[in-house]
Amino acid sequence: MKRFLKFPVMLVLMVAMALGLYSNGINLNGNGSKAIAMGGAFVGLADDYSAVFWNPAGLTQMTQKNLAIFGTDIIPKVTYKFDLLGIDASTETKHYPSPGLGFFTPMGSNMVAGIYAYVPSGVGSKWKGSELAALSGGVAYNWESFLGIFTLSPAVGIKVTPKFSVGMALNLYYGMLRMDMPALGQYEENIKGIGVGATFGMLFKPTSAFSIGLTFRTPYKATLKGDAKMSGAGLFGLPTEDDAERKITAPLWLAGGICLKPTSKLTLTADLQYTNWDKMDTVPISYSNAGWIIAFEDDLAMDLLWEDAVQIRFGMEYMVSKCFALRAGYYFDPRVGVNETQIILLPELAYNWITFGFGIKKPKFILDFAIEYGIGKEVEVGLFEGGMPGKHNAKLFVPNIALTILL
Repeated sequence: MKRFLKFPVMLVLMVAMALGLYSNGINLNGNGSKAIAMGGAFVGLADDYSAVFWNPAGLTQMTQKNLAIFGTDIIPKVTYKFDLLGIDASTETKHYPSPGLGFFTPMGSNMVAGIYAYVPSGVGSKWKGSELAALSGGVAYNWESFLGIFTLSPAVGIKVTPKFSVGMALNLYYGMLRMDMPALGQYEENIKGIGVGATFGMLFKPTSAFSIGLTFRTPYKATLKGDAKMSGAGLFGLPTEDDAERKITAPLWLAGGICLKPTSKLTLTADLQYTNWDKMDTVPISYSNAGWIIAFEDDLAMDLLWEDAVQIRFGMEYMVSKCFALRAGYYFDPRVGVNETQIILLPELAYNWITFGFGIKKPKFILDFAIEYGIGKEVEVGLFEGGMPGKHNAKLFVPNIALTILL
């Protein structure tokens, strides 16, 4: 039975792994329009609400109460070509919006506390079944995935000394995963689950022109429960629907960054961000029906073969005037997957990301806008390499906007 499930199993696992929140591929690692416009090189600066994500120690730089509202829209365009079967397919244009809302307040002169609710992941892909029919015996099945992560993070930043701050955010995760794809007929999976982790940060700012930051986000375990449907299971005398449960261990994230201000108008930032993907070797699945357990469980517990990754990020901000700033950035997002596990619902590629945006600061509000544009590096999987053979590529356009109301 393994040969019937090989590609669908990889689809399930690769999409489910995105619940680790910081995957490469089309699951972005970032938050906050100012930070994103600066290429996500923000660990050593972290001077707005998005410090909850990048470096909670940076919260101490807030001097007044504020309400932060953030919104982003991920628009992927994924392509797949397999000349042997005459396939030249691309995803339908879809929008995956993600909101954010936070409130922060100084608690005396040395501490800032707040809470931030946001969606670091809201992605997926929808393919035209007719363009992929050659993969499934000429039948046009549904090929679609959707992943959403909701995160609630109470956070605090504390000034230990005038030049050194520490911070912590408690991360409460709620994940939703839905997918449709061919696997012994039409396969559907709908699972949800929770996880708990934390982010720790420190920020050293010896002068107003230089600062350095360090952030550690803990690994965490999540259990996703729901149901799975497989129309072809009846061919083996099994029910076509059963309970499904996946256990996921998300990797740790470690980042360091610096911030330089060579002039009063120019700010330069640089980050190294490491994700320990190698720890995510195997993801088990369990069912309640004895027949499903015997027929499918072993095949669905697959090795991912993912590798650790380091992102290199650079950013800059130039103050055109006291109230208007221009920003730009770049980062390289290496591929964490290998050809043996390459699939189309969540392609694992290396990306070059270009970012830019602007900020407007007034006495009562701050308005930030940013755009990310990601260019994937094509991956070609050979016929006998184990993954989905053919050429895989993707491009992403990601606009976002933020409004901080100063109270």
